[in-house]
Amino acid sequence: MQYKLQEDGLYVLSGDHWQRVGGWIQVMARTRLTDKRHGHGALLEWQNFDGVKLREVVYARDLNSDNARQVRDMLVDTGYPLTPGQASWNRLQHYLLEQMALAEPATVVNRTGWHGGVFATSNWTIGSADEPHHFVGQLSGSATLEESGSLSDWQTYVGQLCRGNPLAIFSIGTALAAPLIASAGMENGAIHLVGASSTGKTTLLQLAASVYGGNRYVRSWISTSNGLAAVSSEHNDMLLPLDEIGMARPEDIDTAIYQIMNGAGKLRANVSGELAATSHWRTLVLSSGEVWIAELLQQIGKPLRAGQQIRLVELPVFGTYGAFDELHGHTHPQQFVDELKSSCQRYHGAVIREWVSLLTERHTELSQYLNHEVGRLSGAWANDQMASQVQRVIRRFALIGAALCLGSRNFILPWSEEESLSAVHRTLKAWLDNRGHSRNSEEFRLLKALERAMKVWERSLSDIEQASGQGGAGFRRSHEGRELWLIYKSHFLKRLGLPTHYMREVEVLLQRDCLVSNERSRGTYKTRVNGDFQRFFALRPDQVRRQLEELERIEHED
Repeated sequence: MQYKLQEDGLYVLSGDHWQRVGGWIQVMARTRLTDKRHGHGALLEWQNFDGVKLREVVYARDLNSDNARQVRDMLVDTGYPLTPGQASWNRLQHYLLEQMALAEPATVVNRTGWHGGVFATSNWTIGSADEPHHFVGQLSGSATLEESGSLSDWQTYVGQLCRGNPLAIFSIGTALAAPLIASAGMENGAIHLVGASSTGKTTLLQLAASVYGGNRYVRSWISTSNGLAAVSSEHNDMLLPLDEIGMARPEDIDTAIYQIMNGAGKLRANVSGELAATSHWRTLVLSSGEVWIAELLQQIGKPLRAGQQIRLVELPVFGTYGAFDELHGHTHPQQFVDELKSSCQRYHGAVIREWVSLLTERHTELSQYLNHEVGRLSGAWANDQMASQVQRVIRRFALIGAALCLGSRNFILPWSEEESLSAVHRTLKAWLDNRGHSRNSEEFRLLKALERAMKVWERSLSDIEQASGQGGAGFRRSHEGRELWLIYKSHFLKRLGLPTHYMREVEVLLQRDCLVSNERSRGTYKTRVNGDFQRFFALRPDQVRRQLEELERIEHED
């Protein structure tokens, strides 16, 4: 068949005259996924009845199969003026397949975020590569991002209201830090803002969301764990704001925390029984609620594990007026919050485009820059007495600080680098104060549990030289000139609430020289009592007391 494309539409030569197939439509590129082995298709551009030009990537597997009707329905639904009759569609289908084979190649991406030096969203792609990149499915659903007003509008009516408000600046920094996770080599994480009702938590989420879009960008915790995994996948390399955790089921929260933080959906089988493709993502979550995560998990009898505490940082809302300190001339906090909410709804979405443009320009040097800045800020905010878990959290705060400084330095944010770092440091201090200590969580809980147990054991232990019978919890004896408490293994584990497989928990006591062991693989001390060998945990009470004093001293200094 012979075709010609004119401004008023597409024509095909039939016999000795040209017949109209439909409106103007063109194959802009032959597309495929980044591996160049899958996802082959065509980038179409067409003009609808209203003269609006639209673009969409369609897969060759759909265009060249029984699913071709879906492509036709999509075109007609968007207003493409297809000439009535089956022959018109058959001709258009043939034309598109023919042109696809002749078109210049391009890469399609099916998820947001970084693809080499290109950053893709459902609205736009920014960056440089050896060939154009296009996002698949631009018309298949609602766009994740929305844009209203200019960067200058956002700076004037939203950004200026953040000045003097550390939590507001920190929330903006979290939004800017999300696209930096990959370059910084960091793992997924979350900041959970906790405070009473009407303290401004949701406003902080809307403020962070204004970097990307309007209030609809804020999602809800009210979903299944699978639903939250799907939402996370849509926010790859972008902020994921989740509002009101208290409305979700604790079971879903427990599963969702692991899925979101691990960055992967559940393993599933396809219809043929083979392993289906699993979605993956990188994201930072900004969450809000009136309850702590630990309180939610207690409802289903689960503790908040140390690994969860490090990747999901719980932060109390602080400020003179709820989440805010500076009301910028307003006499009542609610007036200020109302203006901030209104401004976020009117002006949003311009910041992320400017931010990503800056990042793509510096993409080759971004990793080196972030490693230097995160190291510099972490070194300033941490000390040698802080445990590794705390230092990991400080690195995340440092990434947020580095993002804010880069935004201030390049005139994207309307405040100084000094105010950015001051806001992040004050927020970090609020987290440390709320945590109450800078030790690893397991060590802190174990030492506190030992402190309580030792008050009981001190009154009940008898001298092993005068042992008769079981001796209650255990015995005292001298070892290398120091007092040693031999606590029966079962009693020790029960009193401290330790599991049957306990070595990970007691290892820190062995490292701190709080326990003596002649069975290192068990962590226990085996000795003869009343003619029979018994197994104990051999505790050095003086060393435990020194560790508790050190813990108290460090916390007072902090």
